Amino acid sequence: MLLRQAAVYLAIIVATLVAAESLARIFDWQPRAWDGSAGDGMGALRYYHSPSGFGDLVPNQNGLWVILFHRPYNVRTNSVGFRNTEEPSASAFQILAVGDSQTFGPYLANEDTWTAWSEAYLADHYHNAASVRVFNAGIAGYTILDELAYLREKGIHLKPNLVILSVVENDINDLRKEKNGVVQRPHDDVQSRAIIWLKALVRGSALFSVAERIKSRMQLAAVGIDIRQGEPNEIRPAQSLPDDRTALARRYGELFRETVALLKSQDVPLAVIFMPTADNVAKAVPSEMESTIQALTAETGTPYLDLTPVMRAQTDAPERLYLLQRKNGALTGNGHMSREGHAVVGRALVEWLIANKLVPP
Repeated sequence: MLLRQAAVYLAIIVATLVAAESLARIFDWQPRAWDGSAGDGMGALRYYHSPSGFGDLVPNQNGLWVILFHRPYNVRTNSVGFRNTEEPSASAFQILAVGDSQTFGPYLANEDTWTAWSEAYLADHYHNAASVRVFNAGIAGYTILDELAYLREKGIHLKPNLVILSVVENDINDLRKEKNGVVQRPHDDVQSRAIIWLKALVRGSALFSVAERIKSRMQLAAVGIDIRQGEPNEIRPAQSLPDDRTALARRYGELFRETVALLKSQDVPLAVIFMPTADNVAKAVPSEMESTIQALTAETGTPYLDLTPVMRAQTDAPERLYLLQRKNGALTGNGHMSREGHAVVGRALVEWLIANKLVPP
């Protein structure tokens, strides 16, 4: 009797979900070409973590990514999950670039990221494109905790000749994710793989799509973003970190030293670059992160390049080097670097690598 009742209730639940999904699909119907499924048919799976390979991106992609509807961009990944078309080569000097979205390069094609510019400048320096590889392992939202886990699990197995760690202004602040129990990078195990596929199944649901749209509209309205424009109407100065900054900075230091020790144990050289925000470049907001990473690199003897002076030296730097424009005296748009910003970083980095003999002569 109980089994029959349970079966009836289950059938009612399934029927209700099917009906709700059908109604949601009717309500939410729209042409799907814009959502990045064109080209390779991967859909939302393209954004997920790959448990295999040397990089964390889903391998063998060649399609559109759409985060903001008016900024679609092509992403290509190689067979091992890097944002590159080139494959690893034992005969090349291999550089592994690790960082967050400013390394990944959202809203830009592969060849417009600073990793690709660096590879192109180095290839020109050596007069041989096959002599060097700069692999882009950047993932949006990664913290140094994620980057350390990535290097331990995958990065060191590439056996790179040099690792470049890209540091940005919010790296300490982002460690609140760990404090709040939020894990950006899943571990490579059966449970994580099951979660990835479950997320893909849920994200393919029209009910999920409708819920996400309602949630997004509420969030955008709460922070004053015009959904017709898709981006903030102004760039707000970075807020000072709360009183727990000292504890977060201490934790960052611990993770950075672990990163240095891991790579040293594998005889892999490490270099660190600091990438400023548009506010830092405009001198409107001093950097809280730069002094921290400068002290840590000095303590550990790690080669360090601060890109702030390089970018400040450019004419109209905030508008040209970031996806920003000046409107009524204020910067508006997106805080990620532009194609030109990535090119400036790439050239400055290569000149610094050569001058400091971090690459072969």
